[in-house]
Amino acid sequence: MSSDNSLNTINHRLLVVSLIPLALLAVTLGFFMVTSQFSQLQDNLYEQGRTAAMQTASSAEFALHTGDRGMLKIIGDSVYELPSVTGVLFVSYLDGHILRLGDIDKDQMPEGFDNGSPFFLENHWYFYSDIMHPDDSQNKSDDIVKQQPKAEGWVLLKLENQDLLEKQFYTVLTTVLLITLMLLLAFWISTEIGRFISRPLEALTQVVEQMKGGNFNSVAAKADLYELDQLADGINSLANSVKESNIRMETEIELSTAQLQMTLAELEEAMQAKDQFVARMSHELRTPLTAVMGFTNLLTTENNQAERRKHLRLIQRSSAMLLAVIDDILDFSRADVGGFNLAYADFNLEKLVEDTTTVARKMAEDKGLIFEVMVAEDVPTNIHGDEVRLAQVLFNLFNNAIKFTDKGGVQFKLNYIDNIDNRIILEFSVKDTGKGIAKEKISTLFDPFVQEDDSINRRFGGSGIGLSIAKSLVQAMDGEIGISSAVGRGSTVTFTGKFLATNPENFEESEDRQKPIPVKGLLGVSILVAEDNPFNQKLLLKILQGQGASCLVSETGLEAIERVKSSQIDLVLMDMHMPEVDGIVACETIAGLGLDSPPIIGLTADITKSEQQKMILAGALDVLLKPIDEVQLINAIFDALNKERPNPVLPSAGLLASVMPVKELKTSLISSLDQLEESLRTNSINSLRAVIHDLMGLSGLYGMSDLRELVLDFQAGYRNLNSGQNLQKVSNIRKHIEEYPMFQ
Repeated sequence: MSSDNSLNTINHRLLVVSLIPLALLAVTLGFFMVTSQFSQLQDNLYEQGRTAAMQTASSAEFALHTGDRGMLKIIGDSVYELPSVTGVLFVSYLDGHILRLGDIDKDQMPEGFDNGSPFFLENHWYFYSDIMHPDDSQNKSDDIVKQQPKAEGWVLLKLENQDLLEKQFYTVLTTVLLITLMLLLAFWISTEIGRFISRPLEALTQVVEQMKGGNFNSVAAKADLYELDQLADGINSLANSVKESNIRMETEIELSTAQLQMTLAELEEAMQAKDQFVARMSHELRTPLTAVMGFTNLLTTENNQAERRKHLRLIQRSSAMLLAVIDDILDFSRADVGGFNLAYADFNLEKLVEDTTTVARKMAEDKGLIFEVMVAEDVPTNIHGDEVRLAQVLFNLFNNAIKFTDKGGVQFKLNYIDNIDNRIILEFSVKDTGKGIAKEKISTLFDPFVQEDDSINRRFGGSGIGLSIAKSLVQAMDGEIGISSAVGRGSTVTFTGKFLATNPENFEESEDRQKPIPVKGLLGVSILVAEDNPFNQKLLLKILQGQGASCLVSETGLEAIERVKSSQIDLVLMDMHMPEVDGIVACETIAGLGLDSPPIIGLTADITKSEQQKMILAGALDVLLKPIDEVQLINAIFDALNKERPNPVLPSAGLLASVMPVKELKTSLISSLDQLEESLRTNSINSLRAVIHDLMGLSGLYGMSDLRELVLDFQAGYRNLNSGQNLQKVSNIRKHIEEYPMFQ
């Protein structure tokens, strides 16, 4: 225990409380005793000196009167022998004779010394007394008259002060010793009382210290003092309560720890699934994207119009499937619960099989494989269902079969099973001569992110969600899917689907059937296009003007607000990310204009539901994702204007009707990169985000997935890199654009 803490103990405080009053009382009593003793000693000295002087004067009356010097000396010697007397002086008024004994001198006496009062001079006391001789007295009848004595001389005694000082010293010493003894006795008594009180308290303190250290088994002993016994009982009760609480808390902690471990395990699994999803999601995109890019390149060299139309139809079908796949990947939770919504329509099954197998055959031939197609004769040509989802399942199975087959080939069979209540049941089968699948692995292949082994992903890529999505789609079509396989003998995937029969007259063949039918349903409608990207502006203007709308363009959010205030606008297409004033703020401002405010449709490349919800809360009637589907856009505009949709309607698989010139696209990309470099040099974060947004929009809009990946990689890491490293990344993106096949 430190010295500072020792001053705060009960012993110390008890000593202070008891000794200070006793010390003050002792000092006061001592002072009173010393001063009283001093006064008594001085009074005794005065009394002794007066008495001696008076007795000496009385004894010397006769000798002085008769002039008997011998007797006078005898009297003086007897007085001189007394203790403390150091001098005797006799003086006669009759003859002026002086008798001096000892160290005393009349000439040294101060004035007024003969007034009878003792006086102190040079550490000695002097006592004066007159020597008297009375006259003869006469007795008269009936009256006695006493005569006043007559002084014949005086005597002066000189006494030392040392005796008085010694007595005073011994008095002070005795008093101090007595006070000291009293204080020591009081100190001992206070210490014993303090120990009597503090010992049980120290025992209680030790128990509390042990409890602080976690030992709640210690018991506070009683001290036969009511208050301390109460305190001990309280400490013991508190210890028991804490012990019980600790037991309950340990139990709860164990339960919570177990739950936390389970949650962490689930979270780890979820994070692993997420990482796998992000790393492998390209699997579902590659097949349709490959078809789009491949047949787009073929268009540049194909002069036969019939073949060009066929290529365009394949591009259109693959693009529609690509959009559907993107929607599924961005909202994979729907697939997880089988929550796909099918878009039913009449379609030509023969054309769908031809298109999907044409793409698959080309992939197989590029790999040196044979691709066979066997369609039963009783399979109907036209059916009612979701052709995009059916094509998605077929593309997925074709892609898997070709990917895992190194030699031999792939065989596709389509059979008619039955027609129950006008519901046609068809069976689709895809068989390959690949490496096959172990029996114990087959049951897990339809789970998300599951592949036969990790080497498959390293060798072939893929996300492991293809079969999971295929299963969900088949179930949505009220069908079943299964796999039969053996290691070294290939695999066969078979699924069924239920479709409605349809009237063949609904499928009149026409060379222009796949092209959007111009309806001019927006004649007289004024639309404000709030979009800062010039390519997106041109695409939207071609679509809208193709439908007869008159269009205005705003490149900033602030300009859009001013245009709405100053012009007669029927509808606003608002990009979510706009310069100067954000699209959400601009939307909220326009919606706040009151009854005169035009309806707003939001446009964004942001896939997060929360961001889209912000646009809705700001006042937008709807939010469309980029790349914009032409049919969705036109139909959304008709719905916002409360207009009936045109008849005939646009094809359900319609995409953007026009493509910008390649040179203009490259120029815009290079310009965006120039702006990106300038933003990095000036450390302009807002401009940086806007340019990244433009690059992502353009690369996504034109199917440049590699470029989009580079931009996404730059966006994810530019905050952690220095300026030089960021500029090097921009240089790599620029080099990628320069070497991109589209721009050669």
